[in-house]
Amino acid sequence: MSKLSLKEMLERLGLRQAELARLIDVSPRTVSLWATGESAVPGPVAAYLRVLQLLSADALAGELRRIKGRAKMLDEGLYNLEYRSAVCGDGECGSALAALRNGKILGSDRWGGVFMGSYDFDPVTERNSVHLRLSVPPEGRLVTGFSAGPEGATLDVVGSFERAAPVTTARALIAGEPLDVTMTYIGPLPN
Repeated sequence: MSKLSLKEMLERLGLRQAELARLIDVSPRTVSLWATGESAVPGPVAAYLRVLQLLSADALAGELRRIKGRAKMLDEGLYNLEYRSAVCGDGECGSALAALRNGKILGSDRWGGVFMGSYDFDPVTERNSVHLRLSVPPEGRLVTGFSAGPEGATLDVVGSFERAAPVTTARALIAGEPLDVTMTYIGPLPN
């Protein structure tokens, strides 16, 4: 970094740490470590910040507009998933934990169901799309009432929703039955 600290440079540019994280696609925790001096700012990041300082006001505004587009994207990290169906009634239905990183999703529920897949952001609709393959263990039963049988089952799940920061809700169809899913961002994954 130059003579200016990261905090001073961000202040000059009118950026918050979270905005820098979105702009260069790193976790907010990473930028926080740079800002406190616990980790050194990588050379390419320092060079990018120096270039930003040299841009005209219009060019800087254009570059920073990229932040707004990224603001609706899913953050990488851990998410709690809670889901309900008509079969559940008023009680708790089910929950799972999911990890999102580099466009990939991996998760599991407490009954042994495992899901993996991908996520991406559509800048036109400003929605996040999720494509999952859910593996239900033998004799497993979904909260929608679907029974996997003695062989277990594999189901494809596709959905889209707004950014889960900190919470979003969506409705999905699982084996033809509606399922309400609440997705809550827990925090970033360790670096």
